[in-house]
Amino acid sequence: NLLNANENLKDKKMKILLLGATGSLESFVIEELLKNENAELILYVRNPAKAKKFENKRIKIVEGDANDTANLTAALQGVDAVYAGLAGDLVNLANSVVSAMKQAGVKRIVWITSYGIYGEADRSGTPPSSYINSAKIIENSGLDYTLIRPQWFSSVDEVNYEVTHRHEKFKNPNAQISRKSIAHLVGRCIYENFGLQDSLGINRP
Repeated sequence: NLLNANENLKDKKMKILLLGATGSLESFVIEELLKNENAELILYVRNPAKAKKFENKRIKIVEGDANDTANLTAALQGVDAVYAGLAGDLVNLANSVVSAMKQAGVKRIVWITSYGIYGEADRSGTPPSSYINSAKIIENSGLDYTLIRPQWFSSVDEVNYEVTHRHEKFKNPNAQISRKSIAHLVGRCIYENFGLQDSLGINRP
């Protein structure tokens, strides 16, 4: 059963599990997701000490490696959506996450990848093959996925972005996108089912 695109989930209690929650983007994603007072977050991290600063009554920290499919499956019980901003062996990580989500019966995932994975940006060279191949795994997973393809990150304090879709040319490839803008898009994807079964390029106009 596919979720209804753009159905607003903000009024429903939601449990969201975050993978890669100690990266440079994720503090912005956490802040954005917590704007919904009905949301509870689970930060699934290898190093809980790094995530300790986020702990509060709506944030639970669970120690684990996303490559540990059994442990991840256990952590996913009762979860409504997954956010993944992972680094490392992305192909193995994607396979593990998809397998765990299927075993736990969780359908919704927002996966951060890189712009240029389809050759859709005028940039010299393509991203590492691990970005391209892990994105394919998510796209072929049968899950309710959204891929987000950001350009290079910036720390500018602004929400200013536009979105392109899978078969559209990536816009403004030489600009930088604020982490706050990416986090805002993640919130729309999770709470409004924006970008369902789609791959969204995000760039600064």
